[in-house]
Amino acid sequence: MSAFKIFALASFFILEIVIAGKTVVLKKNNIKVSSSSKNAGFAKYFLFPVYLLVVLVFLLELINPVFYTGLSFLPAKLSTPLSASVLLQTTGVIFTTVSLILLSKTLFDFKNSLRFGTYSNNLGELITTGIFSVSRNPFFISIELYFIGIALLLTTPFFIAIALLSIISIHFYILKEEKFLADNYGEAYKNYAKNVRRYF
Repeated sequence: MSAFKIFALASFFILEIVIAGKTVVLKKNNIKVSSSSKNAGFAKYFLFPVYLLVVLVFLLELINPVFYTGLSFLPAKLSTPLSASVLLQTTGVIFTTVSLILLSKTLFDFKNSLRFGTYSNNLGELITTGIFSVSRNPFFISIELYFIGIALLLTTPFFIAIALLSIISIHFYILKEEKFLADNYGEAYKNYAKNVRRYF
């Protein structure tokens, strides 16, 4: 049982706990972190089940190398590591650790403004201080760093594909969100975007 594999699995639970913890705190303060829209049916009956399936497969692929359960939806070609390089795995630990620290800092700096989704009927305060004075998208950067870290730790084609897909999909989501923020926060967001980079 490799310490690197254990770390990869543990990091998943830390990631989930950090995000869930912030969400619970906000809900206790009667703050809605998500809302509904005209596309709620599509999200509920298609996107959410697909998301749950991907998370389940991701979790099983993290569990299997630790406990040798044999539970996998994937063919061996997608779940077999391409490398056992200690250097790659150590780099993966660094990326994953940085991602969790950055995520925690981001959620702290969000204060009460964390929202999931782009809903005009559920806007939080525009946050431009703390980590947001360095990057406009520290939350998404932390998620990207996490998936890159896991791909370096476990080096299977599945985790590498997840890392690449997350980078691409997050970039396009950021572009959509930036338009939403400009439309809803107007000049305040536009001025902020002129002074703070999208990523770093």
